[in-house]
Amino acid sequence: MGVIAPFVRIVGRARWAVLATALGQGGCHDAEGREPTGATWSPTSGGTSQGESSGPDETVAGTTTTMPTATAEPDPSSASLDDSGGSTGGPSGEPFSMSDPLIDGTMGSAVGGSFGPDGWTTTDRTDRIYWALPRLAEGSFEFTVTGLTVELMPLNDHEIFAMYEGGWGIEHPIAYNPEFRVNNYKSMIRIYGQAEADRTGQIKLMWGLCPQGAPGYGIDTCACGSFFEEPFGGDPSWDGSPQRLRVEWDAMGSRLLRNGELVLDIDASASGLSLGPQALYASLGTPRPLDVDTAGMPVGVTYSDVVVEGTTGPEATCG
Repeated sequence: MGVIAPFVRIVGRARWAVLATALGQGGCHDAEGREPTGATWSPTSGGTSQGESSGPDETVAGTTTTMPTATAEPDPSSASLDDSGGSTGGPSGEPFSMSDPLIDGTMGSAVGGSFGPDGWTTTDRTDRIYWALPRLAEGSFEFTVTGLTVELMPLNDHEIFAMYEGGWGIEHPIAYNPEFRVNNYKSMIRIYGQAEADRTGQIKLMWGLCPQGAPGYGIDTCACGSFFEEPFGGDPSWDGSPQRLRVEWDAMGSRLLRNGELVLDIDASASGLSLGPQALYASLGTPRPLDVDTAGMPVGVTYSDVVVEGTTGPEATCG
């Protein structure tokens, strides 16, 4: 088969690249093995956890969140980010790599915070950056967080990363309830703050899968088989030094690493499900603080060196 030439686009000091090869057809659950191809690329990435069966997040007052400005997600049409920055689907089995240093700017969409020579620094608990990505059935998202201490986490929940379904006409930046709260494909990192006295500083990893399609959310009442787990654990100390956090996923489930050490491991292999949204999005920060007073990004913390790598896969459907 022929090889499609690599395509590289420069945006300020951020860059992304899609290295595409003409591979064979993929199936709904074609990823195999614990270590996915191209899912362990970081030279410096980043226990035993307790379970928590609280379901996909807390119930909040009201029914929806109204965002001040938003745009509808474009239809997936290729295996890369399109010219408008929209997430796209495309053929399966194509490798993808994106690097966004967050120095003096981002290739994503920033909602608050400030950029500088060291990265992106939060100035409010509702700050976030989000990216539209190809549909990566297996891969990794990693970043460095600097300046994070327990003193900067006074709330119950400090949610610093998320990945989710962003297709089916969901507007962006995504609203919390119900679009994000019960999203069909939800991954999230939560660090417990001082208000959670018995688990302050511990990390929770969420991993939810529901291949029901439109409207892109409703995992709590999924029309077909679904999976959701949210273990927490790990070293509760945060001393402000640079910490490398990495989320990996494949057909076996999802894992969280901190400075290269495994913290949490979610085994979803028995479910037969894998990540297959119509359009994949990822973010630093989440919309939850807009509706929930006990949640927020730690303020005054700097994020840098975002790296996303993986392999594209098919959109999953019920049956």
